[in-house]
Amino acid sequence: MNLRGLLLLFLVTVTLAGCATHGCSGYSCKRPDSNDRELVIWWPPDMRQGIDERDHEQDFTVVPLKD
Repeated sequence: MNLRGLLLLFLVTVTLAGCATHGCSGYSCKRPDSNDRELVIWWPPDMRQGIDERDHEQDFTVVPLKD
């Protein structure tokens, strides 16, 4: 393999390594995802009216789906 091939192999490896997940940590891991039973609605900051300062992290609403 010549230098060009090694460089290409290195670039592909680095690119794929950057796309790999390294697990979940922090607040984002506690956030729910939508599924076939519930829809999660994510609210932007300007639409969170009426939420106290202590509940500022509640930026979503979970809505149950009916069959």
